[in-house]
Amino acid sequence: MNKKLAKRLQNFDSSTIRNAFAFAEDIPNPIDLSIGYPEDNTPFYIKAAGVSALRHNYTRYTPTNGVPELREALSKKLAEDNNISIKPEYITVTPGVTTAILLCYLALLDPEDEVLLPDPFFPPYKDLAAMLGAKPVLVDTAPSFQLTAELLEPFITPKSKLLIINSPNNPSGAVYPESELRKIVALAKKHDIMIISDEVYEYFTYDVPHFSVGSIYSNTLTLNGFSKAYAMTGWRVGYIAGPASIIEAINDLQQYVVFSSSSIGQYAALAALKKKPGLTGKYRKKRDMALKTLAPAFPDIQGAGGAFYIFLPLPEGIKDKRFVNQVSHQGVIILPGSAFSQHTNYARISFAAETVNLKEGLQRISKASTESGDLKIVS
Repeated sequence: MNKKLAKRLQNFDSSTIRNAFAFAEDIPNPIDLSIGYPEDNTPFYIKAAGVSALRHNYTRYTPTNGVPELREALSKKLAEDNNISIKPEYITVTPGVTTAILLCYLALLDPEDEVLLPDPFFPPYKDLAAMLGAKPVLVDTAPSFQLTAELLEPFITPKSKLLIINSPNNPSGAVYPESELRKIVALAKKHDIMIISDEVYEYFTYDVPHFSVGSIYSNTLTLNGFSKAYAMTGWRVGYIAGPASIIEAINDLQQYVVFSSSSIGQYAALAALKKKPGLTGKYRKKRDMALKTLAPAFPDIQGAGGAFYIFLPLPEGIKDKRFVNQVSHQGVIILPGSAFSQHTNYARISFAAETVNLKEGLQRISKASTESGDLKIVS
C-alpha cells in the first residue's frame, strides 16, 4: 500500500466488483444484470419540479438538515406509510442513503464498538464501520437469509453498539416479517442496542408486507431515500429519522462533511412525495419471471421476496468469481457474492434490467449452470 495513504483505506476492497466489470470491458453491448437501479426513468412530474427549481433559482445552499417543506412532507409520509410519529426537526436530508450510513456511523461509533451485521450485506455497512475502527460482527443468515432473534443473540456482547437491519435486503431480497422483527427489537431493547433500519426498498415487497422497526422502537435510525421507488438514483436525496440528540449530532457532522443536499434534488423529492410510488406490481412480475426462468437450473433459490435482487446459489464446487468470469464472456454481467458476504458460492443478479434483456441474460446464466467440468457455457 502507498505509504502516503491513510491506513484506514486498508479496510476497503472494492476489487471484487471492479474485477467483475473488468471481465466484460471488451464485450460489445453486454446484458447488465449487475446494476442496482430501476430500469425506469424518473417520472416526468418529478423532473418538471427539478426544472422549476432551476427556473426559480432554487440553486443555493439549503439548511443543512434539508428544506423545511421536504422535512414536513417526510414527517407526514413516515406517519402514514411507516407508523412512525416523528417531528420534522428530527429528520435530516442527506445526499443519498450511503452518505446517511456514514453520518450515522460517525455520530455513533467509537473504535472497538461492535456492529451486528446480517450476512449477506450491502458492502458499505461493513467497510465504513471498519474504516472508523469499529468491528463488524457478521451474523450468517444463509441459506434462508432470514435474520432471527435466535440467530442474533449469540453474537451480542457488551461491546455491541449497533444492529443493522436492511429489509428488503440487498443483495438477497429477503424481507423480514413483522413477527420476527418484534422479537429482534425486544432483544435490542434488552441489551440497549441502537438499530439502523435501511428501508430504501420498502416499496419493493412482493410476498410479505414491509414493517418499520422504528414504529415500535425509539432507539432506531430509519434510513430511506428516493433512488429506488421513484427512479431517482442520480438525484442523490436520502434521509434519516430518529432520536433528537442523534439527529442533532448528525446535523453538526453533515455541515462539515457535505454541508447540505442538492437544492434541486430536494424540490424534486418534495414533488415525488405527492404521489405514491407505482413500481411494485411491475417488479413483482419481473421477479416472478426471473424465478421461473432460473428454477430448472437453480432449484434452491431463497430470499427474493423484495428489492430487485436474487442471491443465486451456485452449483456445488463452483466459486463465485469463476462463475462471474465465465458468464461475462457470454455477454452477461453479474456480481460475485463474496462482494456482499463471507460466502463464495453465490452470485448477485439484479432483475431490474429491461425485461427482454433480462430474460435472455437469465437463460444464458441457466445454461452456464448446466455445464459440467470446466464450466463451459453453451452459446
